[in-house]
Amino acid sequence: MAEIHILDTLDDLSERVVYITGGASGIGRATAELCLKQGANVVIGDLNPLPADLQTSDKLKYIHVDVCSWESQRDAFIQIEAWYGHVDHVFANAGVGPTSPLVDDTLDENGLLTPPSLRTINVNLIGVISTLRLAAYYIQKHSAHRVPGELGSIVVTASASSFQTFTAGDYTIAKHGVLGMLRGVGSRLEGKVRLNAVAPSWTDTGMVPKDFIESLGVAVQAPEVVAKSVVRLFGDQKCHDEVIYSWDGNYLEVNKADGGLLQTAGELIPNTANEDSVMVKLSAAAVAGEVKI
Repeated sequence: MAEIHILDTLDDLSERVVYITGGASGIGRATAELCLKQGANVVIGDLNPLPADLQTSDKLKYIHVDVCSWESQRDAFIQIEAWYGHVDHVFANAGVGPTSPLVDDTLDENGLLTPPSLRTINVNLIGVISTLRLAAYYIQKHSAHRVPGELGSIVVTASASSFQTFTAGDYTIAKHGVLGMLRGVGSRLEGKVRLNAVAPSWTDTGMVPKDFIESLGVAVQAPEVVAKSVVRLFGDQKCHDEVIYSWDGNYLEVNKADGGLLQTAGELIPNTANEDSVMVKLSAAAVAGEVKI
């Protein structure tokens, strides 16, 4: 696999409307700032208010959003529609760090095992699913304002932990789920909305102890590195079902590329190529009423 070199000259986003969840800090903030530089109208949705040092602009708006609430997320898209009449690109980025290993032995006051905390899964996976559903609907709803053949896009935040062992219980489950979401619905959106993912390695978002990780000899990249990959995916009409892994200023498409995850799985597990083709035909037959699933 060859590295993808993200050029400093990115696509112009003038007059495009970009919505970013979790945009008040970290990767979301860096992406918002880069989109503004590329001329976009940017809406940040976050539980936290915008920081005072975030450059103000008449092209930047804020909505208080709880991604764990369907109603809160839906109202945000309704507000964006009221402001601009459409949305072009959505970055489903809101996330939190690990909350629970899920297999601890915490007991309640009666000495009974407590239920698992699903906070991280609710934010990092369920919230992203809700954002995806709304984004797909609203991007398609107002597609007529774009030039013929131009598709809006959704980028979701996966992680290096989406495709490897990563001892962080709920966080790893959620990020594997985000990758599974891209693979599960990408084909249904093809030709309608482009769906892609970014999968950063260790990134300085305030969520991880940067100094400690660097003391282990591990590089921690700036959030601006990841932001470039997001904006590239927004602008490149050829990108769909791609996963861009970034580390220390480097970029690599790891899902569809020669030698990537899909090809490797196909070589490792016999018959995998046939499984999706069967599912496609089965779904079509179900729609036609020929079978029940």
